Amino acid sequence: MSRVNDRAFLPLDDEFLDTTETGLLIFQELYKRYNPLDPEKRISKVAAEHHLEQIQTMMDAGLPIKMVLPAFPGKSPNRRKALSSMPDLAEYLALKELAEMCRAIQKIYAPGAIIEICSDGYVFSDLVYIPDTHVKEYTDELKRRTSAVHPGFFHYFDLQNAYPHLGGIAEMRDRLTEEYAEPLEDLVARIREDEDAQSMYRGITRFLFEDYKGLADFADYSNSRIQKDARKAAYRLIQQSNAWSALLKKRSPGSLRLSIHPQSPNSLKFGIKIVSCLDIWRTPWHSVALKRDGQIVLERRSEVEANGCRLMFRDGRPCHYVMN
Repeated sequence: MSRVNDRAFLPLDDEFLDTTETGLLIFQELYKRYNPLDPEKRISKVAAEHHLEQIQTMMDAGLPIKMVLPAFPGKSPNRRKALSSMPDLAEYLALKELAEMCRAIQKIYAPGAIIEICSDGYVFSDLVYIPDTHVKEYTDELKRRTSAVHPGFFHYFDLQNAYPHLGGIAEMRDRLTEEYAEPLEDLVARIREDEDAQSMYRGITRFLFEDYKGLADFADYSNSRIQKDARKAAYRLIQQSNAWSALLKKRSPGSLRLSIHPQSPNSLKFGIKIVSCLDIWRTPWHSVALKRDGQIVLERRSEVEANGCRLMFRDGRPCHYVMN
C-alpha cells in the first residue's frame, strides 16, 4: 500500500486496506469535512474501510468519484428562519464549498468527482409545509446556479425522476413508501432503543417545531400541541427520508453516500459539513447568510435582525445580511 506523508488524521493502521495513495488523499479531502454525531469520536475503521473501498473501486475503473447527497429540499416556510422560498447566499456558499471539494479531488485524480444532489424536497414537502411549486422553483434555481458557476460538478435527481410514469407528487410519495419504507411502528421502536437515532430524531423534531411555530396553520396551537405534532411528523419524515435513501442505494450502489446530518462513527453514510457553523444541525435552507468580519456564517434570521444587521438584495431578491 502506498502511503501519504501525514496520516495522523486517519483511523488507519499499516494493515488496514490495499488502497493507493491517491485513494487515501481523496478520503482525506472528504475527512476534512467529516461531521460525526459525537465530535470527540473519529470515523471508525469499519466505516473508513467501506468508504475507501468504494473510492478505490471507482478509481480502478477510471471513473469520476461519484457522491450521492440527499439535500437541498427547499427553503424553510418559516420566515423567521429563512428569507424567502428561493435559494440565496446560504445555498450559494454551500454549493461553492461542495464544488471546491470536487476541484480538490480533481487535482489529485484527473477524472475528478461529481456530486449528485438528490433533492428530498418532494419526498416530505407535505410534512414540512413547503408547496411543491416552491420545491420546483428552488431546485430550478440551484440547477441554474451550478450550471453557470460550477459546471461539470453537479447532477440532480429527485422523486419525479424516480417515478416519471406516475401522475403527481402525492402518488409518487405513496409509491416510495410502498416500495421502500420501513413500517412506522418498527421505526419508532428502533429509534427508542438507539442513542444515535434518538439524537437524530430530537434534532429533526426541534427543526419541525421551530418551523411550525412560524406558520399560519399553527397560529392557534399551543406550544405543547405544536411539539406533539412535530414529534409525530419527525417519525414520518425519518421514515420517508430512509425510504429515499434505500431507493438511492439501489439506484447507485457503488457511489459514496454523503449526508448533511451528523453521523455516528460507524455509519456507512459519510456525514459532511457543507457550511461551517457552530450549530452542527444548521443548514442553508433553515438559515440566513451573514457577512461578518470578512467571513460568511449561517445564523437564524430572527437573531440576525435583532442585532440590527442590514439586509442585502441580489437580482431583486433578498440574499444575505451584512453586520453594520
